[in-house]
Amino acid sequence: MRSIKTRLQVQVKRSPMSTSVNPADHEHYDSAVDAIRKVVKHEGIAGLYAGMAGSLLGVASTNFAYFYWYTVVRTLYMARRAVDTAPGTAIELSLGAVAGALAQLFTIPVAVVTTRQQTMSKDERKGMLATAMDVIEGEDGWTGLWRGLRASLILVVNPAITYGAYQRLREGMYPGKKTLKPWEAFREYRAPSQKTRR
Repeated sequence: MRSIKTRLQVQVKRSPMSTSVNPADHEHYDSAVDAIRKVVKHEGIAGLYAGMAGSLLGVASTNFAYFYWYTVVRTLYMARRAVDTAPGTAIELSLGAVAGALAQLFTIPVAVVTTRQQTMSKDERKGMLATAMDVIEGEDGWTGLWRGLRASLILVVNPAITYGAYQRLREGMYPGKKTLKPWEAFREYRAPSQKTRR
């Protein structure tokens, strides 16, 4: 469904009054169901999974990069602090935002290539490396792999809030504990409403 979502997001809506011929009219989708029907008709079931390898790589690399940079940034911050108390919420959110920005910087090329694969027609679709080379050989050159970086940096607020809240809950529920067991970490991620009903 990620492929369908991407196609719906990038399609250009034309005015109903427009009389110009659009070569991509057969790829215009009125809804998610219409998009699924047309993709299956023109590309088969495999069309629904276009760019899946890149998408999986993107999710894995983004999560790894975020955790890596969050650990690095937080460790550096804690090492330079004069006091031994836990950082406040504003600091945790800032550390999360810096980590998210660094993660985006290193992983956005995968997202760019995946989006390009998902929006190409079946006949034009290539592998990840070939698609990346197409981007590089385009008018933007190497910088084309980082297209949309500014917009992506706005989204670093999401993981900043998530992991900032995680750190605060962790310190409140397991004070002084450096390593959590898997079930303890899972308990941290449950919705606050679930915790209050216990």
